[in-house]
Order: sequence, then C-alpha cells, then structure tokens
Amino acid sequence: MKIQCCNSMINLALFTVFVSLVFSSCQMSENQARKSSNKPSQTSTTIVSPTPSSSSTLKPIFTTTPANTHTQVPSITPSPTITGTPTPTATWVYHPAGEIEVPILLYHHVSDEEDGNRYYVTPRAFQKQMEMLYERGYKTITVSQLLDVLIYGGELPPKPIVITFDDGHMSVYEDAYPIMEKYGFVGVFYIVANRLESDGFVGVKELKYLSNHGWEIGSHSFSHPDLTSSHKQAKHELLDSRLFLEEKLGIKIQTFAYPYGTIDPFIATKTQNYGYRGAVGLGTSIKHTYGTMYYLSRIEIHGTDNLKMFSSYLPWEN
Repeated sequence: MKIQCCNSMINLALFTVFVSLVFSSCQMSENQARKSSNKPSQTSTTIVSPTPSSSSTLKPIFTTTPANTHTQVPSITPSPTITGTPTPTATWVYHPAGEIEVPILLYHHVSDEEDGNRYYVTPRAFQKQMEMLYERGYKTITVSQLLDVLIYGGELPPKPIVITFDDGHMSVYEDAYPIMEKYGFVGVFYIVANRLESDGFVGVKELKYLSNHGWEIGSHSFSHPDLTSSHKQAKHELLDSRLFLEEKLGIKIQTFAYPYGTIDPFIATKTQNYGYRGAVGLGTSIKHTYGTMYYLSRIEIHGTDNLKMFSSYLPWEN
C-alpha cells in the first residue's frame, strides 16, 4: 500500500512539473512576439511631389442647344388699317344692377341719296362720327347686353355706347356696316317686318350676316303704325312681328323699337307680355333704370348735325 501511494505521489509531481514547463515555454514565446511587434518598422516611405502638367488647367465646357429646325413660325395676319389714333383696350368695369349710364344713338339712313334730310346721315359724316367714338375710347354693346347688366349686374367697357338703326334700310348694310366693322363696332338693327326683302330694304341674307358678326336684330313692328292709336293691332304689331322675324332668321328677337317713339301704358304692358325683354324709344337721357327698361332713351342723330353737335351728345370726351 505504501509503495502504491508513493508511486501515485511521484506521478502527480512529475505531471505538475511537466505542466509548469509547458506553460513557461508558451509565456516566453508570447513575450518574444510582443517585443517583436513593438519594434519600429524599418520600411522607409518615399514622398513623391507631383510634377505640374499642362493638362491640369481646366477649360470651361460650353453646352450648345441645337436649334429646332422643325418649329413652325406662325404667320401674322395684319389688322385692317384704321384712320385715327388707336385707343388701347381698357379693362371692363363691373356695374351693380339697377342703374347704368350708357348713351344710345339712333340712325335711320346712312346714305348720300338725300343730303340735308334730317333722317339721312352721309357716309362721310358717319365715318367721322365713328372715328371720334373710336379715338375717345368708346366701345359698342347691344341693347340686350345693356339689359343684362341693368337686370343682373355685370361688366361693361369704361365708355359703353349703343348704336341703333331703325326701319331696315339697305344703306345700313352697304354703307354703315363696313365703316363700323373697321373700328370693331357692332350695332342693333330694328326691322319693320313687312318691309323685309322689299326694294331698298335688307333681306334675310343681310340680317343673318349681321347677326353672325355680332349685331343684334330687333323688331320695329309689323307695319310701322303709331301703336298708341291702334291698340287693336297691338298683338299683330308686337307679337306677330317678333314671331315672323324669329322664323325667318332662326334667332331670338329680344328687344323692340316703338314706331315714332310713341308709347302709352297699354302698349308698354303688351310689349312685356308679348315676350320682349325691353324696348327703346326717343329722348336725351343716358341714364337707364329698372323703370325705363321698356322705354330706353335714344338720342336721334340727324343729317344736319355737324361734328361739334355730335360731340355734345357724348358724355365722356377723354
């Protein structure tokens, strides 16, 4: 037993010594490795200075957008030559409903046929009158446009004016229209229904042309009587004339011009009852209200009026 115990102790001691030797050897190797890693490197670093090159200067690059050879240049149609100094187009102005100021002019003939007759204004005089309106900045509207603003409120040019013609004479189409067209003006043409297509008067073709170019067409009765002396004929003169013109022209007839400018309460009521929105008569006022819708005042231009007299009818000079 003692011998076995001694052998065991010897073996344990030898094992302990062996482990110690191995551990010491590993530690020495590790220390040597650490010492080696702490020594500075002997490798030298060579710093090379760059040699300037002529290509090092940067030159700007210009980008050129190629022209579009397929772009079409729109052709410009020259405007018609207008005598006088053109007036710049002004911004339209809003007017509340109920009352507006607009001069309404009345012509009958524009012709040289009867120079000196109060109902005949020569084309030369008419040309000067339209030129004056244009140079002073007037812009034409129709009676229906006037009524729209009067009833509902709306925008009008700063200097609005209405130019009307009674009876349906061909001279209005042949002489007045070309002059007005040159200045960009439109008119209102009141037609006596039973004179349509008669000698010296316009027909359906002329009226449709004017309507398509911004003119308003209205009724001036069927046979041009004094309506205040023929109440029994009111329906025929007012209603039948409107229906006749609407059928012939294919447009809505909205306003009426009283023959001779005569009216009474009965005719005024019937004018409204027979489908007209408003009507025009005679007078000198330029103020229009709800109460005058069925008798809008018109200033009659006579063949004997000179340019100074014509100017006196206009409320705005400049």
